[in-house]
Amino acid sequence: MRLNRGSMYFNAFMLIAMAFSTAACKQVTVAENPNFLKQKTLDDTHPRARLVLGSEKLAGNIRMANIKFRKVGLFTQAQVGIQNLSDVRYNLEYKVEWEDASGFMLDQSGAWQRFTLAPTQIDTVTTTGKVPEAYKVVFTVRLPDDPFIINNKYNK
Repeated sequence: MRLNRGSMYFNAFMLIAMAFSTAACKQVTVAENPNFLKQKTLDDTHPRARLVLGSEKLAGNIRMANIKFRKVGLFTQAQVGIQNLSDVRYNLEYKVEWEDASGFMLDQSGAWQRFTLAPTQIDTVTTTGKVPEAYKVVFTVRLPDDPFIINNKYNK
């Protein structure tokens, strides 16, 4: 089979074009995206505790600290510090949920609890899993959308 010169040039051109288009593609990881770094709302650096920030304004300003676990009979107890890294006083709400060792939710009935964090303050929350399989704890912290809290903030 004999190829004419035109088809050889065309095939060579297509091969070079494909090589350049593949080399030009760069995969961007999530860590390289500056918007992601600015709006990080999940802290899962501890293997048994996770902090979920329910308000983007809290990203970079609230973190977990002094995480401890212990057994109390058959149940697991967790003590987690929630730290305010900013110079702003926050009126917040938190909810606690427990997971088993595989990451399956065990208790999703957590009620929202209100608390206040002064600048640089750490507030410690202690919670106990309701079933013996409870192994990991998930704290969700958010800014409440409540006119009473907003009015109370300005009256102090």
